[in-house]
Amino acid sequence: MRRNMIRGIVAGAAAVGAAGLAVPAVATAAPVNAMNCAKVATPTSPNGWGNTFPDERGQAGKVTATKVVDDDGSLEFMTTEQMPRQASYHAAGKLPLVDVAKNPLSFEKSAGNANWQIRVTGANVNSADGFATLVWSAPAGAGKEDASKSNQWWATRDLPGIPKGQNATLEKLTEAANSDSHKTVVDHYGISSQPNDKTGKVNVDNVSFNGCTTNFAATGGAGAFGSLDSLIP
Repeated sequence: MRRNMIRGIVAGAAAVGAAGLAVPAVATAAPVNAMNCAKVATPTSPNGWGNTFPDERGQAGKVTATKVVDDDGSLEFMTTEQMPRQASYHAAGKLPLVDVAKNPLSFEKSAGNANWQIRVTGANVNSADGFATLVWSAPAGAGKEDASKSNQWWATRDLPGIPKGQNATLEKLTEAANSDSHKTVVDHYGISSQPNDKTGKVNVDNVSFNGCTTNFAATGGAGAFGSLDSLIP
């Protein structure tokens, strides 16, 4: 993943300011968890998944019938020379960052570039709103990965003792973000794709964050009628 490009994107977001950012179609008032969870996201009922941030306009992935694990579809990111990055997010309801690594942070994917994107505010960084993005890149091959204990996370802003772009565990980044009485919260979490050669395709499914697992479905009952067992949070 090309970190310089992401830094430029995040700088644009910081200029707008966290309070002024538009949010995906549906936001959660309470923190996302196993009970407050968009269990299914479909083309007609995204259940809060999307991307309307001004600095990332038009970059959302789309739900397609492409199989990753199950037979009902997945979230697809298709990047090109003209659109070298795509990302989709869900609101986290200001979940304390200290809670994030307590549960698996996983998704299942096809071969290709896919990355965790955790957008936080209140961190101990050089900005009034404390905005930063924590990033982790999955291996290029297909499979399922849990990033919660990985030491390959990095932040898009300097944190005390951890320069931007330097790899660390999520626990270490959290400790640094919360230093000097800061209370860092997660505003949005999501998946991005930004391959080094710009052009590529990757499909992800079963995205798990703080006990909430979202299945992206384009076919079958969920795809036709939206999520009935998990109403919009």
